[in-house]
Amino acid sequence: MKVEIVRSNGVQTYEVPMLSDTMTVMDILDYIYNNLDHTLAYYRHSSCNQAICGRCLVKMDGTPVLACAKRVEPTAKSVRLSPAPGTVVRDLVVVKQ
Repeated sequence: MKVEIVRSNGVQTYEVPMLSDTMTVMDILDYIYNNLDHTLAYYRHSSCNQAICGRCLVKMDGTPVLACAKRVEPTAKSVRLSPAPGTVVRDLVVVKQ
Protein backbone atom coordinates (compact mmCIF):
# COMPACT_ATOMS: atom_id res chain seq x y z
CA MET A 1 0.00 0.00 0.00
CA LYS A 2 1.18 3.51 -0.75
CA VAL A 3 1.33 5.66 2.38
CA GLU A 4 1.76 9.41 2.05
CA ILE A 5 2.70 11.28 5.20
CA VAL A 6 2.56 15.05 5.48
CA ARG A 7 5.76 15.80 7.37
CA SER A 8 7.40 18.98 8.61
CA ASN A 9 9.53 19.12 5.45
CA GLY A 10 6.85 18.14 2.92
CA VAL A 11 5.01 15.01 1.83
CA GLN A 12 6.89 11.72 1.91
CA THR A 13 5.69 8.49 0.29
CA TYR A 14 6.35 4.97 1.57
CA GLU A 15 5.39 1.50 0.36
CA VAL A 16 4.04 -0.57 3.26
CA PRO A 17 2.93 -4.22 3.02
CA MET A 18 -0.43 -5.18 4.50
CA LEU A 19 0.85 -7.71 7.02
CA SER A 20 -2.61 -8.58 8.34
CA ASP A 21 -6.29 -7.83 7.78
CA THR A 22 -6.42 -6.00 11.10
CA MET A 23 -3.59 -3.49 10.64
CA THR A 24 -4.13 -0.16 12.33
CA VAL A 25 -2.73 3.22 11.40
CA MET A 26 -0.36 2.78 14.36
CA ASP A 27 0.86 -0.53 12.88
CA ILE A 28 1.63 1.30 9.64
CA LEU A 29 3.49 4.08 11.45
CA ASP A 30 5.43 1.50 13.49
CA TYR A 31 6.37 -0.39 10.31
CA ILE A 32 7.63 2.79 8.65
CA TYR A 33 9.60 3.82 11.74
CA ASN A 34 11.12 0.37 12.36
CA ASN A 35 11.83 -0.63 8.76
CA LEU A 36 11.93 2.37 6.45
CA ASP A 37 12.50 5.71 8.18
CA HIS A 38 13.74 6.00 11.74
CA THR A 39 13.32 9.80 11.63
CA LEU A 40 9.50 9.77 11.46
CA ALA A 41 7.99 11.55 14.47
CA TYR A 42 4.60 10.34 15.71
CA TYR A 43 3.02 9.76 19.10
CA ARG A 44 3.73 6.14 20.06
CA HIS A 45 2.45 5.32 23.49
CA SER A 46 2.46 1.80 24.83
CA SER A 47 0.89 2.92 28.09
CA CYS A 48 -2.51 3.46 26.45
CA ASN A 49 -2.89 1.89 22.99
CA GLN A 50 -6.61 1.49 23.76
CA ALA A 51 -8.11 4.63 22.20
CA ILE A 52 -8.51 6.30 25.58
CA CYS A 53 -5.98 9.12 25.87
CA GLY A 54 -6.29 10.56 22.35
CA ARG A 55 -2.61 11.42 22.02
CA CYS A 56 -2.20 9.46 18.78
CA LEU A 57 -4.78 11.55 16.90
CA VAL A 58 -3.85 12.04 13.24
CA LYS A 59 -5.80 12.75 10.08
CA MET A 60 -6.28 9.84 7.68
CA ASP A 61 -7.41 11.01 4.27
CA GLY A 62 -8.57 14.25 5.92
CA THR A 63 -10.59 12.63 8.72
CA PRO A 64 -9.35 12.73 12.34
CA VAL A 65 -8.72 9.20 13.69
CA LEU A 66 -6.95 7.60 16.63
CA ALA A 67 -3.97 5.80 15.11
CA CYS A 68 -4.04 3.04 17.72
CA ALA A 69 -7.68 2.15 17.00
CA LYS A 70 -8.32 2.95 13.33
CA ARG A 71 -8.08 -0.16 11.18
CA VAL A 72 -6.98 0.23 7.60
CA GLU A 73 -9.07 -1.54 4.97
CA PRO A 74 -7.06 -4.53 3.68
CA THR A 75 -8.06 -3.59 0.12
CA ALA A 76 -6.91 0.03 0.42
CA LYS A 77 -4.44 1.04 -2.28
CA SER A 78 -3.25 4.18 -0.50
CA VAL A 79 -3.73 6.36 2.56
CA ARG A 80 -2.63 9.89 3.36
CA LEU A 81 -1.71 10.72 6.94
CA SER A 82 -1.33 14.28 8.18
CA PRO A 83 -1.09 16.03 11.54
CA ALA A 84 -4.20 16.52 13.65
CA PRO A 85 -5.38 20.07 14.35
CA GLY A 86 -3.04 21.97 16.64
CA THR A 87 0.51 23.29 16.65
CA VAL A 88 2.81 20.89 14.81
CA VAL A 89 5.92 20.06 16.82
CA ARG A 90 7.34 17.74 14.15
CA ASP A 91 5.76 15.50 11.51
CA LEU A 92 2.63 13.94 13.12
CA VAL A 93 3.33 15.19 16.67
CA VAL A 94 1.10 18.11 17.64
CA VAL A 95 0.29 20.13 20.71
CA LYS A 96 -3.48 20.37 20.95
CA GLN A 97 -4.93 23.82 21.46
